[in-house]
Amino acid sequence: MSRKVGRGIRKFIPRVARGLPIGASIMCADNSGAKELKLITVFGYKGRLRKLGKAGVGDLVNVSVQKGKIELRKQVLQAVIIRQKQAFRRPDGTWMQFEDNAAVLVKPGGEPQGSELRGPMAREVTLKWPRVAAIASKIV
Repeated sequence: MSRKVGRGIRKFIPRVARGLPIGASIMCADNSGAKELKLITVFGYKGRLRKLGKAGVGDLVNVSVQKGKIELRKQVLQAVIIRQKQAFRRPDGTWMQFEDNAAVLVKPGGEPQGSELRGPMAREVTLKWPRVAAIASKIV
């Protein structure tokens, strides 16, 4: 499952089972001030008419802050999904699953808003988002 990237360069990007539909509540795993997020849209999701979009580990999404600092609440921000409860299969055949759904708030360029990340992060995120992986304490 490799995808052609750039001028003939092959880069391995695994396909992750998407386990977070639009409207899902997600925990914020960084120290930006947000506590709970609500999923609004998934960037790059192409689905059928009237079908809810879904997000998986490593996807860029639009979220609304439900709980947290007053300055951040009710704002639409971008985030990257780093953990999901839905099990997904890795290319080596192992199955991966976390005990909660979590995301990290990012700026439009892909730079994380917080300076540290709480809890583990999926290895699939490091391929797409190296700046987010730089603040991770544990990569699983």
